[in-house]
Amino acid sequence: MHHSFLGIFQWRAEKHGPRHNWSLSQPKISQQSCSAFVDFEFLEEINAGKLSATMLNKFSCIALAGVATEYILYGIAEGGLADINKLDGLLKSLGFTQKKADSQVRWAVLNTVLILRRHEKARSQLAEAMSLGKSVGSCIEVIEGNISMEDI
Repeated sequence: MHHSFLGIFQWRAEKHGPRHNWSLSQPKISQQSCSAFVDFEFLEEINAGKLSATMLNKFSCIALAGVATEYILYGIAEGGLADINKLDGLLKSLGFTQKKADSQVRWAVLNTVLILRRHEKARSQLAEAMSLGKSVGSCIEVIEGNISMEDI
């Protein structure tokens, strides 16, 4: 079984994120706004009309991974406003107040920064492999070679 940063994000989100379930029967969520970084499980829950806290936490971390990476590398994140706005829009469509949405965004960014800092070697080697145009399989091997099962 391979473990990617997605898996790490999922594990951290499952173990440490806020716990609630949200009904999607009220305002409709725009699937288009989040299609750039969703997986099958996320869409399955959206289509079923109920998004679990676990899935929302996973999604939030993955959605803001670029913001977190930019902050780690440059000390400031200027290019992630669109990602934050998309996540904020999703949270509002789920009935979150602005205060609650802001809290979820802050949690996701901080959690993701912690994950990326913990696995800096894997992150930097993965970035190198991607910049060289390596295959997805090769990128997975880079991750697996740098993150042990005990770290997940």
